Amino acid sequence: MELPPECAPYDPEHAMAQNDRHRQRMDVSGEARASADEVVDEVRTALEAVRSSGSLSVSAVESALRDAGLVDPQVNGDSRSVEFGAAGPDGGCVFGEASVELGVSVEVDGYVMDGGCLAAEGH
Repeated sequence: MELPPECAPYDPEHAMAQNDRHRQRMDVSGEARASADEVVDEVRTALEAVRSSGSLSVSAVESALRDAGLVDPQVNGDSRSVEFGAAGPDGGCVFGEASVELGVSVEVDGYVMDGGCLAAEGH
């Protein structure tokens, strides 16, 4: 559609994509991914133990991440579900969720565009 010269074009799909860009992940080097991958099983096992013990909490998840050698943990949630992310030993992020109902998921990837391993709350 041809717009009059006094009108600015607007693409709502592009605007929505840009609005969500802060949640997208940056690339991670092969070395950083490999070192983070080495702790995934340890993190998953520790979080599954916390979850199945009935003591799921933000502090328990944070402790499990630190015990696995991860740094700068970002953890939010409650006794039903805890979302987490932490920097891997050589960069990149180990992130996921521990949920009473859904179990434990752990992934490795790069930092989110706005920094850190989790997008800002309110997502």
